Amino acid sequence: MLVKWGASSDTGTLRVQNEDSYLAQDRIFVVADGMGGHNAGEVASAMAIKMLADAQTTGIADANQLARIIEQINHSIFQAAADQTDQRGMGTTLAVLAITPNESTNEVSVAVANIGDSRTYLFRNDEFRQVSVDHSYVQDLVSEGLITREEARTHARRNIVTRALGIEPNVAVDTWTLPLINGDRYVLCSDGLVDEVTDEAIEKCVKQKIEPQKIADQLVASANANGGRDNITVIVVDVIGDGANSVAFSPVPAKKTPEKKSLMKKLILSGAAAICAVVAIVLLSSYLRSGYFVAYENSEPDARVLIYRGKNFLWVNPTVEADSTLSRADLSLGLAREIIAQPSFSSSADARDYVNQIRDVVEQTTP
Repeated sequence: MLVKWGASSDTGTLRVQNEDSYLAQDRIFVVADGMGGHNAGEVASAMAIKMLADAQTTGIADANQLARIIEQINHSIFQAAADQTDQRGMGTTLAVLAITPNESTNEVSVAVANIGDSRTYLFRNDEFRQVSVDHSYVQDLVSEGLITREEARTHARRNIVTRALGIEPNVAVDTWTLPLINGDRYVLCSDGLVDEVTDEAIEKCVKQKIEPQKIADQLVASANANGGRDNITVIVVDVIGDGANSVAFSPVPAKKTPEKKSLMKKLILSGAAAICAVVAIVLLSSYLRSGYFVAYENSEPDARVLIYRGKNFLWVNPTVEADSTLSRADLSLGLAREIIAQPSFSSSADARDYVNQIRDVVEQTTP
């Protein structure tokens, strides 16, 4: 096993029904916080969980595939809401952690996806931080510098989400790809936890060297003790083995083509091959310019931390998208190791959010 986990969900002290749903099984962990009247929120969150569980039966290869699956789920929930009068307006937030093996390198990483204000946290090398970025009204205010994170916790409109599954026919999915490192502890939760328990209190609980199930139970109990005004769901995932120990994937052997072909067939195949080659070049060029990652500019001790766009392939090199203004010397051992793994992102905005989170950690730990 690569991971072990614990999960806990509770209605809270005021609600009569739990509209949260969760999934915790080998290689995929999900928290869905449903919304909508007449029990529709429960329907939306349950739909999301079931469809992700079905998708995981064939495996989730990377963050891009995870994003496509969530987009399909969004369409299904939106259509279901349109077809049923009593389910109109139903939707759900989503926090997903999927373990994604890389067939070419025989390594394992994690893909994190987020819709709404359910969160994913990471505790790594004694550093605790939020990986996901809330899609909420107050988060927009925080990002613009209009209010602080502390003020956001008590803001009158803190429960207004700006993005959710099932509300619109299309939705943008934020994803992150992070290395799987032995000793990591991930926490996925609905806003019923973070509305009642501060990040500092969550961190204190998560730092305990006890089983993940006990951590999940304690966090839910803390939320209820502080008011429990909403449904509360928590999943805690511990990484207990390095990704390098994963099973290697054997390539599928290519099929042999018959040696004798008619002249016409050869001409048709040659033409098709030429067209395929042109299409392949176009697609390859597009692929090599897609995606973003964070890495050091060189191997020097004071190397800058940069955001790159694209991929390394033969004569094609990634280009510098942005300078984070951070250097290797600014980072702790844990953060420095994380940058060495070159975490990848589906958009420039996600990469910048990641760098800003790193900067926040550096500023908080600098005397």
